[in-house]
Amino acid sequence: MAIGVVLSARSNLGVSPVGSLANVFYQIGLAEKMPDFVNLGNCTMLLYFIYILAEILILRKDFKPTMFLQLIAAVLFGQLVNLAGVMLAFLPDPANYGIQLIYIICSIPMVAVGVMCYLSPNILPTPGDGMSIAVSKRSGLSLGTSKVIFDCTMVIISAVVSLLYFHKLVGIREGTVICALFVGMVLKQMQKRWQDALLRFVGRESKVQRAIQESLGDYGIDSAGKPKVIVTIGREFGAGGEEIGELVAKRLGIEFYHKKLNVLTAEKSGIPLSRVEELESRKERAIFHDFGSSAYAMSNDVLSPEEELFVARAAVIREIAARDESCVILGRCADYVLYDNPNCFRIFVHARPHDRIPRIQKKFSLSYEEARREMDNTDNARAEHYRYFTGREYGTQKYYHLGIDSGIIGIDESVEVIVEMIRRWCKVRGTNPLSTL
Repeated sequence: MAIGVVLSARSNLGVSPVGSLANVFYQIGLAEKMPDFVNLGNCTMLLYFIYILAEILILRKDFKPTMFLQLIAAVLFGQLVNLAGVMLAFLPDPANYGIQLIYIICSIPMVAVGVMCYLSPNILPTPGDGMSIAVSKRSGLSLGTSKVIFDCTMVIISAVVSLLYFHKLVGIREGTVICALFVGMVLKQMQKRWQDALLRFVGRESKVQRAIQESLGDYGIDSAGKPKVIVTIGREFGAGGEEIGELVAKRLGIEFYHKKLNVLTAEKSGIPLSRVEELESRKERAIFHDFGSSAYAMSNDVLSPEEELFVARAAVIREIAARDESCVILGRCADYVLYDNPNCFRIFVHARPHDRIPRIQKKFSLSYEEARREMDNTDNARAEHYRYFTGREYGTQKYYHLGIDSGIIGIDESVEVIVEMIRRWCKVRGTNPLSTL
């Protein structure tokens, strides 16, 4: 991360907003020919001390003693920036604007890798992120909004200081905007690919997994000791999973949870139902968020709205599973949430594209090309969502008891196969909680 900051500073196009004021102070020190200790690392360290003081003033009694660990992070990072400056002293000053951009572009993945590695052990908080979290807690705004406000404030302050001293922008330029926009986005993509392996290496859980455990408490697999069947159905878009789930629930005479889960999640979490449905729709369509949402990737504690929804929904699913009745649950990563539940029978419904597209056309009144795009986009979004929250590949057969190709055997026959397999599964287990089997 320190190497990335130094590369960015050497570009003369500016550094990220959180360190922009330190870079301006450093440039002033160079112009005034101040002693060598007025360097980028020490200016960064001093600025982080100011951030910590500001956190104390903002949070007051809510500033926890453990947050003083940010002092260690400030000193360590500042001196690593100095070390990185020595290591990269061989790099020439950029001779043209193209070289400057190369320096900035190279700095972005360096910072992103550094942040990812730094967050994984979850030992020391960073003062820059601490400021955004403090603003969020005190104002009630989301972390994404608070991060944008904090970054914009630091950019404005840095620009004012630069203009007052240099009468032009020095140490803060378009590179600051580039870093603000792309470091978080690159970090999110890296976390999707390597965060799970990194967390396993350091023996830590993700913040989502920690939140799920905290929200669940000690739930009972079966509070009454009575056997039951909890059918979870994952599906490809257009494969008829919803219709099959409804018919299976009706055939077995048990509850079907689909849209009703949104209502229960809203009630449990306090998230408005309209917001739950909005986040649900966004997940179904795509997993691309605005730039402000990148702030959540840089926090070890604050959950994004999508992560909050997943945690709340997982708690609802586990609570449903702990009741005495059997049920069918459609989607929502329920197969993963209940993977260790011995009463859970997991199904994945799929079909070939040429079987799914006509069904999508008919259901949503779309043209062939529109239906195909909708199928691809929704499948990709679901797979990305499932991979992000479970670490598994969507539809991998080893995670399911039964895979159904609804395109070949049809909806009604799929229902018959599922009911028969559940009957046999119950027989093998030695329990038959469903009177219809």
